[in-house]
Amino acid sequence: MSRHRGANPIRLWLSWGLIASGLLLLAYSAWTYLFEDIVSSEGKKSKALEYSVSATVEEPKHAFVDVREAKPSDVIGRMVVPKLGDDFVRLIGEGTKWNPVLNEIGIGHYLGTAMPGEVGNFATAAHRGGFGGTYRNVHRLTKGDKVYVQTNDGWYTYDYRQTKIVKPEQVEVIADVPGGMDGAKIGGRYLTMTSCDPVWVNTERIIVWFELETFTPTSEPEPEAVRWVATK
Repeated sequence: MSRHRGANPIRLWLSWGLIASGLLLLAYSAWTYLFEDIVSSEGKKSKALEYSVSATVEEPKHAFVDVREAKPSDVIGRMVVPKLGDDFVRLIGEGTKWNPVLNEIGIGHYLGTAMPGEVGNFATAAHRGGFGGTYRNVHRLTKGDKVYVQTNDGWYTYDYRQTKIVKPEQVEVIADVPGGMDGAKIGGRYLTMTSCDPVWVNTERIIVWFELETFTPTSEPEPEAVRWVATK
């Protein structure tokens, strides 16, 4: 005849202890990752403000490489997006390799796509989660929002057009005439933001399209919305 035995209290304590330890470790890892993300974001912003247009500074600490001479991983400019924060500014690197462009510089320019202001599609990529999450909140961009891109030539102002979620294989979204963009036409001058969707996952891609509105050459006063960049 079998006898009913109560649960071993030592085993119960050990089990609960292991569960608690696992949860604490998970929470610590998540907090550490988010903290590092914040630090990385601040670092990218500070770095972007250290750069100057080579034509306007005799001995700049850092200068943009001319877009016509850029090689992979060169810094060709910076981007300001007021909707993503009053002080949102990030550097733009040539190419989209994780290291050093997306992880360290911030925003990458797809090789082979148009340069800022050119006819075609100035297509870019950046992380949404990790390494500062440069494009984390691009889903908030909507009608009326602007993106400002600076190179040695001047400031390009782009106006919001459309947001779309697509599959990773739908690469036509960064074509000269963006596939899937309402009203896209030959001869247009577009800017495309691409990143993973949902945040922290890479099953789909979020695409945000803009169209060139104005160009302000370096020889003229910068647009009012980016005047703060020059004072930093």
